[in-house]
Formats: sequence, C-alpha cells, structure tokens
Amino acid sequence: MITILHAIPTLGGGGAERQLCMLASEQARRGACVHVAIRRGGVHEPVLKKCGVHIHELGDARSINPRLLLALTRTITKVAPTIVQTWLPQMDVVGGVAAVRSRTPWIISERTSGEYYGEVPTFARLRLLASRYAGAVVANSKGGEDYWTNDGPRSLRRTTIPNAIDFKGINESAATPAEKSHARPLLLVVGRFDRGKAHAIVVHALSILSEKQPVNVMMIGEGSEQASIGKQIEAASLSNRIKLTAYQPDWWRWLKVADGLISMTRYEGNPNVALEAMAGGCPVILSDIPAHREIADSSSALFVPVEDAQALSQAILTLVNGKDAALSRAQQALKRVSPMTLSSMADAYEAVYREVLNRKH
Repeated sequence: MITILHAIPTLGGGGAERQLCMLASEQARRGACVHVAIRRGGVHEPVLKKCGVHIHELGDARSINPRLLLALTRTITKVAPTIVQTWLPQMDVVGGVAAVRSRTPWIISERTSGEYYGEVPTFARLRLLASRYAGAVVANSKGGEDYWTNDGPRSLRRTTIPNAIDFKGINESAATPAEKSHARPLLLVVGRFDRGKAHAIVVHALSILSEKQPVNVMMIGEGSEQASIGKQIEAASLSNRIKLTAYQPDWWRWLKVADGLISMTRYEGNPNVALEAMAGGCPVILSDIPAHREIADSSSALFVPVEDAQALSQAILTLVNGKDAALSRAQQALKRVSPMTLSSMADAYEAVYREVLNRKH
C-alpha cells in the first residue's frame, strides 16, 4: 500500500486547498494511506478527516522558518511516506528540502503561471533551486508547465494535470439554493482578496454602471485587500450594490440564483472558480488571459481585456440584458468542462507517482 504525504500551508478556502482536499480524499477512498501536513487547518479539514486522511499540524510558522522545516522533517520520519507532494511555494521549498534530506521521492504541484512569481522573486528563486532534486512537477495549466519549461531545470520531468471539478457537490448545492429574494440582477465574484484577483476593477466597472443600470454584486472571499476594497466601495457610494461576505465552502449554492460570475484575475493556473461556475451552469465573464482562454472560448464566455473597467461594464450589460445568449454560452461551457472528473485527475496522479517511484528504483 502506498503512503502519500501532502504538504500545504493551510486548509483554507483557496483553489489549491480545494484540489488537495479532493485528491487526498479520493486517494484514501482508493486504499492509499494518506497524510496531510499543514501549518494550520481550515474549512477543508473536516472533509479530509471524514475520509480517513491523517492531519499533522506543524505550527503556524511563516516563510522559510527553521522550526517548520524541523517539524516537517519529524513528520516525514514518523510517517515514512512512499512519496511527498508539496503544494504552494512555501511548502515547495520547505517540504522539498525535508523530503530530500530524508531521501523520499518528491513532486511539486504548480498551481499558477509564471506571471505570479514576479511578485515573490525570492521564493521563486529558492523554489527553482530546490526543484533540481524533485522527481517531477505537475502543473494544472499550460501556462504553469510553460513556466517550468522556460525557467526550471531541464532534467525535471514536467506534466500537466488539469483540476478536477466536484460535479456531485455542485449539483447537491444547487438543490438547496441560496435565498431567491436577493436583489437582481446579481453577479458573483469569488476568490481571495489580493492584487491578482483584481477586485478593484469590478468596483470601478460598477461605478460606471451605477447610473446606466443597477447591478448587484456579491464578493465572496477573504484576504489582505478586503479592507481596502471595502473602502473603495464606500468611496464610490456602492455599499448598497456590492456586498462583501466571508468565504463560504458551499458558495456553489449561489450559482442557480446568480445571473453570472465575474473573474477579472490578472493571472491564473487552472481557475477553480471559473470552472465550478461553468459546471454549475452559471454564465461567466472572464479576463482575457491565457488561463481563461485555455478553458473557454467566445461561445462559452464573455472575455474582457485585463484592467479594462469600461469593457467590463459593457460586458455586464451584455450579460444581464441578453439572458438567452447567456444561457446558450452557459450550456456550451458545461460541455467543455464535463470531462474534468475527480477520477480522471486521480488516475493521472497515480501514473506520475508510478513513474517517479520506478525511476528511483
């Protein structure tokens, strides 16, 4: 029986955390002994425990902290995993070093594209240095794999495994939708409040629309820029139109209530929120970036140039005033994402594990 140790900073509400939760739970259901090492827990922890996944709390140490490295090294010694899989830059560095020290095969999960690493250059350099000793890097998008092709070690095995979509969970959430009395039209913005998600562009677009057509937006998430976005909303006198709410693990229940979902992110890997909206039959407005063009086309989404609030305001008008066309795009979007099952993702990871382990032996 294979023993897998995943290492990720937290089990909060991000896309990487959701994908880890889905993958680890499926691996446990398939009979693997699965462990997850974390700095701290979060919304996905109960699901993992319910599926028999073992959780190891390392202590909430940030950055490249020797205490975190020591705690993770101890966990690897205790668990004796067959393979280690690390998620997000901090654990790619710390977890990678711990795996190498223990002579345990190790793979990296790439969850974004190269544009992000310009914002964290130190982590990026350390991660590339550590990756020389990794067995493989698994990206979830072409942009992520291209980053490693251009900047990573030439000998490093690279592959792409797209994210999985929890179709069952989305459909079950749709069966108990959120309150229908919410003001319409209603658009969703879901994701971390940080620079990359470009919430400010949505606020600017709503300020342009405020006199033309009233539109309501619900922003679901948490993060470092939430307070500043709240101040921007107040300054634009849009508090009655844009509501901020904490991350909801079951945010999918809003998909059958909302008229659409907006993602104006500046860069992405394989964007969970957009994929889940498409799977839930919710029309989408997407920033025109490679990651979004990888999952949708003009028949399945409205595309808006990055940073263009004026164009976004026009796309919002097109969506809310063209319900039949929006429904047609949503139907095409669902067809595009239907092959992205959890089973296919787990099968693909099993193949990567086998290859890395066979190469070691």
